[in-house]
Amino acid sequence: MLILKTTAKTMRLLKFIISVVLVCILFTANAFCPSDTVRLKPIKSNPLKKRIYDAPMVIKTSPTAFLNGGTFPFTAEYRLMAEIPTGRTQSEQFGVSWLGKSVFLMMLEDSAHFNSNEKYKVQGWKVQYAHKIYLIPKRKYAPSGFYFGPLVQYSQTRVYEGLKRYYSHTYYDFHNFNINLIVGLQAAKKKRLTFDMYAGLGYKKNTLYYHATTYRYGKIDPKNQWWYISPYKWPLSVVCGINIGYGF
Repeated sequence: MLILKTTAKTMRLLKFIISVVLVCILFTANAFCPSDTVRLKPIKSNPLKKRIYDAPMVIKTSPTAFLNGGTFPFTAEYRLMAEIPTGRTQSEQFGVSWLGKSVFLMMLEDSAHFNSNEKYKVQGWKVQYAHKIYLIPKRKYAPSGFYFGPLVQYSQTRVYEGLKRYYSHTYYDFHNFNINLIVGLQAAKKKRLTFDMYAGLGYKKNTLYYHATTYRYGKIDPKNQWWYISPYKWPLSVVCGINIGYGF
């Protein structure tokens, strides 16, 4: 009887051990089952998408614009611009400028021995916009490399012939509009310092008004002016320049 009881206990223990082993085998097989490979496939990161928005905004100015502000020989331009990348190969560029008297006009006045009451007074403003498309290889990002795109500019300038006319609000009013296709190259060092050189051709429309008083003004032909240069009225626009900047 003792032997039978021992045998029965042994059989129950063996059944329990076998059951535990089978459960472990089934659990392990289910864990390594490849039936859900789509969900378990690791998600790949997209470093390109991240780097598009890492490109810096570039604040620029021009070391050459003061030589000609668009209304030769009267104006000098003092320019401030911002270029904002909007993709891996594109950017938007905005600019505002203050227009003052050019160095060429100052030289003419000094050579003619004008006194302070006879010297011209010049003041104005200018705005511009460019959409730039960069032709750059892989692993490069705007705003760096060769580019092309449209450039639109508009300016308005007042020219007073001496202090007397300045105080009486009598002046020549220049309106300049042009739209161009430009090509250029912008080199960037460590995404910070930039050197931008460009040139282009397009269409322009220049108009001239004379304000005798606040309420009296009229359009005039620049041919009657001493400074008239025939290209001033040509529809062909020629632009070129150099900008330097710093990225943030």
